[in-house]
Amino acid sequence: MREIARSTIEDLGGRERLNWEPNVSIEEGEQYLGIDVSDLPDRPIPRRGRPRQGPQVEQAPVGADARLAETAALLGQVLNPGGLDNTTLGHPGEDHFLFYAIVWERGDDGSPVAFVSNYDPTTVLRKARSFFRFEGTLRSATRPDFALNDKADLIVSSRDIAILNPRAFDHLFADIRALLNDVPANLAAFGAALRNMPMSTGSLEALEQACARKPSFARRLQLLSVSAGLATMNPNSLRAALRRHHREPGDFITNGRLEIGLSQVGDFLDVAEGRWWEADFSDEPRRAGSWSRR
Repeated sequence: MREIARSTIEDLGGRERLNWEPNVSIEEGEQYLGIDVSDLPDRPIPRRGRPRQGPQVEQAPVGADARLAETAALLGQVLNPGGLDNTTLGHPGEDHFLFYAIVWERGDDGSPVAFVSNYDPTTVLRKARSFFRFEGTLRSATRPDFALNDKADLIVSSRDIAILNPRAFDHLFADIRALLNDVPANLAAFGAALRNMPMSTGSLEALEQACARKPSFARRLQLLSVSAGLATMNPNSLRAALRRHHREPGDFITNGRLEIGLSQVGDFLDVAEGRWWEADFSDEPRRAGSWSRR
């Protein structure tokens, strides 16, 4: 376990830190995402004897990034392992885990540090029939209780969280069902934030249908619903933005109202988020599939 921690820290030391943003993308092996713990909602501290129903957190506000609320719950779990109930393995192959953490209750600064992996350590045990260890030659070994990865996906401390594997982070915290269920509430908040841009009933229905089908659209709607920049969008500013990107305003605006169909929802979300741009030297129209602040 010390080797897992050592190799993860060594990997982290060779990467550049980028601050967490919901849509940010990193270069694999070259960068990692950092979340300042002070930016997280209040987190609960687990107590022995609580029902095993996973982290208990208050409902995240409409438009807030639910992953950060659940990250706070994880923080409360892994940094206070003494408050958790002990687990015992049942019959081989029966136990399943979403993640595991190797926790040092006193790190270099005296506070806990956890190395979290989004991996079921019993997966190999369900598939393997024989086990061996290498000591110059292969030798038969007894069945282990767990089989751990050689590196962790996240490093969690009382100060911040380092995300080496964003896919693992999304898998741990993206509650897709809850996200899709929140589409009507997020759409109402989105409409309120877009107070200077009238929308037709058909546009609202198209947005709701598209976002209810695609989790990526639902996430973007959720984030846009709390965007301060939406207040500056009005028919004139939207027309200007569309013309800048060589699009016909009449395809989106009719009689001073937003008028879009189901097939146009993706384009409208792109414009609202500012994902369209043109190459400086060729004027080639491009779209930012992912981004980070500069």
